[in-house]
Amino acid sequence: MKILLVRLSSFGDVVFTLPLAKALHGDGTRLGWAVEGPLAELVTGAPYVDDVFVATTRAWRKRPLSAGTRGELREFLSNLRAFAPDVVVDAQGLLKSAWITLAARARRKVGFGFGTATERVNALVTRERVEVPAGTHVVDRGLALAEQVLGRGGFPRTPDVSHLVARPSPEVDDWVAARPARPFALLQPFSSQPAKEWEEKEAAAFCRTLAARGFDPVVRWGPGERDRAARIVASSGGTASLAPPSPPAASARLASHAALFVGADTGPTHLAAAAGTPTVALYGPTDPVRFGPVGPRVRILHDGSAAYNAGVTGLPGLTANVVLEASLALLDEQPDAP
Repeated sequence: MKILLVRLSSFGDVVFTLPLAKALHGDGTRLGWAVEGPLAELVTGAPYVDDVFVATTRAWRKRPLSAGTRGELREFLSNLRAFAPDVVVDAQGLLKSAWITLAARARRKVGFGFGTATERVNALVTRERVEVPAGTHVVDRGLALAEQVLGRGGFPRTPDVSHLVARPSPEVDDWVAARPARPFALLQPFSSQPAKEWEEKEAAAFCRTLAARGFDPVVRWGPGERDRAARIVASSGGTASLAPPSPPAASARLASHAALFVGADTGPTHLAAAAGTPTVALYGPTDPVRFGPVGPRVRILHDGSAAYNAGVTGLPGLTANVVLEASLALLDEQPDAP
């Protein structure tokens, strides 16, 4: 049996869909995944993903009539036809995923119902529709689709990112090899939205207090964030340092070497939690019940002021001392038994 999984974006949601992909990839099943180009590296090489179909829908929507777009669309659709899935599973629930589900020729098309799909029009292109209760975690929403397809449940919830941890990264590997023997804590204060980000002054204060506990604080940064990370390092009084440049997928390998990960609501935080690194996740406007990281050693701090007060930016309720207390408590806990 061939199954096409459609989950195009975003970073964190793709990570949360890994348990669904693994559940669908049973004996004798070939699994293909349609995903946005920048996120393809998150699923490429996973032992439970056989084929990756790159759909650059954002670029296509910007230039719908260009020759380049037409050529890419023809190639994408040709690859889908060659794959010839028996089942399509639309785990996105949006209009942009609906057209892929519609274009794929399959006997079964499974997705969310009108009450669950983020954009109701998506339910028009599926034949088997799954409704899940409001507030259900994204991981469990996806696994509900697996139950519909396979007729059983009991699937593991933690995303399997072992392929990302094992994937060599010269920048990360050289940096780790050159490090002293002291344990380090990886900080990810930045996110895609200002309201989700940890304030720089609190991050710097956290670095100072954590260094006094015997850890080397290391600030991770992504595209356009290096200067901001450097400000935190400068404000830390020399206690913190910059992480090596690491693309999103390599952040799992980097986090696997850390003794602690402290991060805002963003993809690298979800990867760190899934990799098994003790992770303190800092949440504000997003609901951690639905979007919190999933892993064996996770503690979530939720700042209600950022969630409910208009105009609040950053996470003012999550001071350095609050985060330090949660971090030390997490590190004192025994890991869950496998």
